[in-house]
Amino acid sequence: MTRQAPADTGGSQIKSTAIILKVAQTMSQLGITALPRNYELVYEALSGRRPQLSRDLMALGSKPQQDALDELGLRHMLVTHGALAADRARVAAQEALSELAMQLRHGLAQKHAFRSQLDRFRERLAADPVAGLSEFADDAARLRDAAGLLVNEELAFQAALEAGAERFAVLEGAFEESRKPLTRDPVTGLPNRLALTARLKTLLEAEDKSETNALLAVSVEGLRGIAEQHGPAAVEKTLGKLSTLFRKSIKKNDFVARVGGQEFAFICSNVTQENAAAIALRIRQSVEALRVALPGRAFTPEALSLSAGIAMAQPTDAPSDFIQKAELALAAARAGSRSGILAYSAELGGKRTKTYSPHAA
Repeated sequence: MTRQAPADTGGSQIKSTAIILKVAQTMSQLGITALPRNYELVYEALSGRRPQLSRDLMALGSKPQQDALDELGLRHMLVTHGALAADRARVAAQEALSELAMQLRHGLAQKHAFRSQLDRFRERLAADPVAGLSEFADDAARLRDAAGLLVNEELAFQAALEAGAERFAVLEGAFEESRKPLTRDPVTGLPNRLALTARLKTLLEAEDKSETNALLAVSVEGLRGIAEQHGPAAVEKTLGKLSTLFRKSIKKNDFVARVGGQEFAFICSNVTQENAAAIALRIRQSVEALRVALPGRAFTPEALSLSAGIAMAQPTDAPSDFIQKAELALAAARAGSRSGILAYSAELGGKRTKTYSPHAA
């Protein structure tokens, strides 16, 4: 959540420019249309962050069709393809509604026809109470046929409603899928910063203020070095192990999100500041115990560490305030705390800022 300035800004810009040029060149060679979602797809495939996406793109051949590219982007839940998925679901929903509306109009027309027949029959009985048996039988037969048509329409409409309900359930799932790229980190599958903000908003607006909640902003130290020395594939492998570890480190109703390159955030419910510090220390110990085997270093795996900042929810906090407090505590922890864990105070860095030692866990 806190970000360090790159050591070589010029080098990063040169690298970014090279990737952009490579994306444009690749799209030209493959005949891929210059659409924003195609730029994202090719960029993600070439960046090295998604090896499987790169393999899947190459498997499409030298002249991939747009439909195949779109399916690929949807399968890998790219952000720009979320809008495409939502559009598809919206069109399907409109088609389903149109079909139901047509079925309803047809059913109403049948009901109107039956009502007209019934009114005519009633009027004839009122005008001629002693109508002949044959005339009565003819009217009754027409009413019977109209009633049969009406019953068939009712059954057909009921079947259409049931089928429509099933289609809408599928579409609801499609809408949820279309939102995932917006609220999920593509590498770890964890919620992202947008999802964290939404969760905090719900938490802070809850009517029950009796529970005390903590936000832990953490930074995994060592990821940047892995990226620089071994590339994005090694980082992705490491992040996969970290995400599994973090999911197991929290209670069922707690929350963990990836909010930056090496930054994560934990929401811990119904805890004191001391409880939150103990949780942070245990997570740090688990991260330090994690060993990541890297290419060419089978017997010297990489060791990681973790810094954490703790903020406790206040009734007047907005999500952005809450996050900022945890980030300030994290920045201070990374700058000067021996234990790497600090709790936020109004005078951060002053005498009221509390540092937690490893023995607190």
